[in-house]
Amino acid sequence: MITLAEPTDLDALRLRGEFLALPGLKVTPAQTARLLGIRLDHAVTILTDLERERFLMHADDGSYRRAHLCVVI
Repeated sequence: MITLAEPTDLDALRLRGEFLALPGLKVTPAQTARLLGIRLDHAVTILTDLERERFLMHADDGSYRRAHLCVVI
């Protein structure tokens, strides 16, 4: 049996894939909405969730970029 994920989950998965495919990608909520073809409030929710998961970082200019974990030895 195939189970479909909620739309937010599918959109978040797609956005995560974009960040993995394009190192250095930096987007605003409005750009995310256009990229995914979704409403702005939906884009904000996805970006906030990915930030909460520590996959993305929210910059002072309102954009989001990939969060990288550094290991100091």
